[in-house]
Amino acid sequence: MGEMTPRKRALLCVTGNKRKADRISCLDTLTTCTVDQMNAVKAPFPEANRDPELAFRLAAAAWEVVGLEGFKMPFDLCVEAEALGCKINWGRIDRHPSVESHVFADLKDLKIPEDILDRGRFRMKHDVELRLMKEYGDYLPVANQVTGPFTIAGHIFGIEKFCIWTKKRPLEEVKEALMTISEMNIADCKRALRSGAEIICIADPSATSDILSPAFFRDVMVPVYKNMSRKIGAPIILHICGNTSAYLPYMPDTGFDALSVDAQVDIGFAKAIVGNKIAIVGGVPTITALLFGTPQKVREAAIDAIKKGVDVLMPSCGIPPRTPLENFKALVEVARCMVYQ
Repeated sequence: MGEMTPRKRALLCVTGNKRKADRISCLDTLTTCTVDQMNAVKAPFPEANRDPELAFRLAAAAWEVVGLEGFKMPFDLCVEAEALGCKINWGRIDRHPSVESHVFADLKDLKIPEDILDRGRFRMKHDVELRLMKEYGDYLPVANQVTGPFTIAGHIFGIEKFCIWTKKRPLEEVKEALMTISEMNIADCKRALRSGAEIICIADPSATSDILSPAFFRDVMVPVYKNMSRKIGAPIILHICGNTSAYLPYMPDTGFDALSVDAQVDIGFAKAIVGNKIAIVGGVPTITALLFGTPQKVREAAIDAIKKGVDVLMPSCGIPPRTPLENFKALVEVARCMVYQ
């Protein structure tokens, strides 16, 4: 029997079937770009966020330079906000783009244009995914990342204002706005799946428990996420920044396949709460290990995460652009050595 392809391994591990794989998968569905990779393939930020050729080269560098077992697009969380009319600060080589202006003053102003997927960079994202699929698709999986509904709401209304509404406005109104936004995510994912993406990553960093109560998560976010999982029909990873421990009991109700946890969440604790109902991915701290640590520190964190039962070995959040290449590579090396006994 030949070695399992990284594609098959990733799909097994993301869906909580790691015991059927030959070993744990090591990919990164959050953000893969570092300055070292940009220099290696001559595809730097901010240009690589807008130029399809540079975007393809930088996305491919995840495998070609680092050895990560899969690709993801796009590199930032501003695609949706930009297409809806927000002004974007394009950042610099070591800083991701960010949203500079909001477009809607009130919940009742929210409208998603019919042709939203033809605006901004949506088409570029799907074109690069299609090219990755054609080049590597039989061997490596492509992940389509969407910015989650709560984070988009913060972009288009203003995060402070939207957070106040979650406490002052009727919950149904807030939920309805998030549902409307989620339909744009669903349409994006369906087009991405037609372009060859096989894994969906919903990055909803602003839905953190630093901002939202567990009750709001249960009563508003879970139904919104459930709507997404029901309609997308592909393996889905959810990432929320910060300490999501209080959300864990409700996570299986989303219908998602995997939860990507930040460094504040203990993998062993998360596995104890969710059992086999949802996979837990992540486990390697982006700041203390990957950015400021050494390859040895990364290896220790990775081995610890595997021992605690992580399903996919991944950075615990978006990788800082100045992360040294040897630290990032150390993550992949551990996964390759940890063959199941």
